[in-house]
Amino acid sequence: MNYVVIDLEFNGRRHYEIHPMEIIEIGAVKLNETVEIMDTFQSYVRPRFPIQEFALDFCGIDRGVLEASDPFPQVIRQFIDFCGGPCTLVAWGGTDFFQLLIDCKSNGIPTDWISGMIDMSKYYNGGLQQALIEHHMEFSGKQHSALDDALQACRLLLMHKELVLTNNNYKPDQIKMVTGGIKKKIGMALSQAAQRNQVLTWEEFSNDEETQQYVSIMKLTEQEMGYIEHMFHKHFKQVYGRRTRARLRALGIDI
Repeated sequence: MNYVVIDLEFNGRRHYEIHPMEIIEIGAVKLNETVEIMDTFQSYVRPRFPIQEFALDFCGIDRGVLEASDPFPQVIRQFIDFCGGPCTLVAWGGTDFFQLLIDCKSNGIPTDWISGMIDMSKYYNGGLQQALIEHHMEFSGKQHSALDDALQACRLLLMHKELVLTNNNYKPDQIKMVTGGIKKKIGMALSQAAQRNQVLTWEEFSNDEETQQYVSIMKLTEQEMGYIEHMFHKHFKQVYGRRTRARLRALGIDI
């Protein structure tokens, strides 16, 4: 079984946007079962949603290059071929794993090729740069370049090969994966309705055009919609507290 050290760069999104953040670059280093470097991988990924200028500036990616790149389904299939079968992914931080799973879900890509996910950052104090300094290493390459960042993490892994034997794998929070992108919309929609002296029901919220867009993008199942409904009702109780209910009833509004 191979180990693959990955680093991902993201498109980002503006506050309260309903669509996912999206991966715009994948960098990776493949190691064999004895933790020896075999190969590297790098590819930009053309996002489905508007490209954010701040993401281009942060990652140092040219807009034209990104727009000319393959979309996620094509790139991830190339990456899966590169991994060479079921493999354990290694990354600096759980965010990369979380977003990879989100992008796979929203694009209908199975994740059975991932046999495990190890978060290296749990075994160090501070960030990647600090870990390199503590090991008397200088950063080589360009920061926020996915392959260069993956190579730096790999340098640390080669000094601590025992990390690949850990049983402390990253375990995704399935509910957070489903609800994370719509949580803010739930809170905002309920608060705005209460301020307008209106009662927003689950039926109204779930049939909202933007909510339906989220359901479609994330390919939500009936069970996953249940997670969102549970979150809606939880926030409903918080927003429509005793004082708000009393104010609405005084206005003749049933709640």
